[in-house]
Amino acid sequence: MSVKSVVRSYWDLRSQTYDRTVHKSENGAKNFWKDALRDTIRMDRNLNILDVGTGTGFLALIFAEMGHKVTGIDISRCMLEKSRNKADKLRLAVDFMHGDAENLPFEDETFDIVVNRYLLWTMPDPEHAIDEWSRVVKSGGKLVLIDGKWHDSTIDMRLRRLFNKMKALITEKRNPLIFERYYYNIRCKLPLFVGSTPEDVADLFTGVGLRNVSVDHLERLREFENKPSLFLALGEK
Repeated sequence: MSVKSVVRSYWDLRSQTYDRTVHKSENGAKNFWKDALRDTIRMDRNLNILDVGTGTGFLALIFAEMGHKVTGIDISRCMLEKSRNKADKLRLAVDFMHGDAENLPFEDETFDIVVNRYLLWTMPDPEHAIDEWSRVVKSGGKLVLIDGKWHDSTIDMRLRRLFNKMKALITEKRNPLIFERYYYNIRCKLPLFVGSTPEDVADLFTGVGLRNVSVDHLERLREFENKPSLFLALGEK
């Protein structure tokens, strides 16, 4: 079974619980993310935006609510089913598509902004992924990447993950060992499995020719989402 097949299978399964476990309050999270995106990205006109690895459509739907034309793409059909249902309930028009984040089905320079959240660690070839996302950004457009250190091996992080696993088992009735079962044999094939740093992403951005690379550490969001590491990197085409 290929790496991407394993990743797809895990997120197909995870789609059943994702929305009820990822945020303490989805409405509260929306407000925090809207503020963060407005502060970081100038969006004073309607833009054509691609959300890569859209999952259940969290960012895509926020951008649609803000009045932008939005496309969301994901490798998991089950995640996309959730995103389409949410868009229908909210009466928002988002073009959700099935596809591979490392091989996008779009022409060069199609979008004003390409964005992704918590995706890079799942990429077998992060440098190629960044190059592909940059390819479909218009000249003068922006690539926005939100990431952090997710699977750090420090004692503090190990204890934090153990606590989260116990919480998931007790309060969410979700087996935390399923993640290990899917990812144990492929983690060595995911270069950024432990997560990434701003320096990692800045190097990848400059490596594909992006300019004016900047980082926002999203401190208020990090506190709200109880994440030890969180940042937004932005590069211009």
